[in-house]
This record gives sequence, C-alpha cells and structure tokens, in this order.
Amino acid sequence: MRGFAGALFALMFFVAPTTAVPTVKSKPAPFCKTLKGEWVGFGAEGTRKEAESRLDQELANWGKRYSVATVKPKDRKVDCRVYMEVLNEYFCTAEAVVCR
Repeated sequence: MRGFAGALFALMFFVAPTTAVPTVKSKPAPFCKTLKGEWVGFGAEGTRKEAESRLDQELANWGKRYSVATVKPKDRKVDCRVYMEVLNEYFCTAEAVVCR
C-alpha cells in the first residue's frame, strides 16, 4: 500500500503542474537596434548638424527596410569631441534606439 500511495503522490506532484498551467500566447519581444550617424568636419555646429542629418537618413532607411510607417527613436543623443584642435576639426556621433 505504501508503494502505491507513494507512486500516486509522485504522479500527482509531477502531472498536476503541467496540466494546470494554461497556454498563453505572449507577444514577441521587440527587436531594438541602435542607429548611428557620424561625421568629421570643420566647426562644431556644422559637424553636429551633419551627424544629425546622417542619423535621420539611417532612421528613414530603417523604416523603409522594415516597413515601419512612423519611426519613433528613443534615447536620441549627439556627442561631439575635438578631432584635431589645430584645424578646428570635430568628430560628432548622433545615435538613437529604434524598436519594431
């Protein structure tokens, strides 16, 4: 009797959780990517604008590639640093995260 009760308990312990869990379809995880626009040029302001322009081009191309009507970038930021101080040359990077 003890062997039968133990086997019955083990059967209930392992089978019950698998039958009690309902199957729920979850949304697929969003696919996110960081897009960048980089530019080296003379003067900080013009270089910054060109890097932002290149990022906008990347965002538009990404939207076309994945058939996204309105691309909503998150965490958009622009960073510029001196590339060659003697020539007043700057290196700017604009980046944003997009998800579909």
